[in-house]
Amino acid sequence: MTKKKKPLTKLEKVEIKAKKILANEKKIIDDEKQKRFQQCVEVKLLKGHSQELAEKMAREIIYNTHEV
Repeated sequence: MTKKKKPLTKLEKVEIKAKKILANEKKIIDDEKQKRFQQCVEVKLLKGHSQELAEKMAREIIYNTHEV
C-alpha cells in the first residue's frame, strides 16, 4: 500500500521556492566570478606575466584570497 503524501502548506511551498532561488543566484554569481577570473588571467598574460603568476594575481583580485 502506498502512503499518501500530506499536501504542502503555503509556507513549505515558499521555502522550497526560496531555496531554489538562492541556489540559482549562487550559481549565477559563481559563473560570473569564474568568467571574470578567466578574463583577468587573459589580461595578465597579455601584459607579459607567466601563467602561474597571472592565475595567482587573478585569484587574489577576483576571490580576495592571498596565497603565501
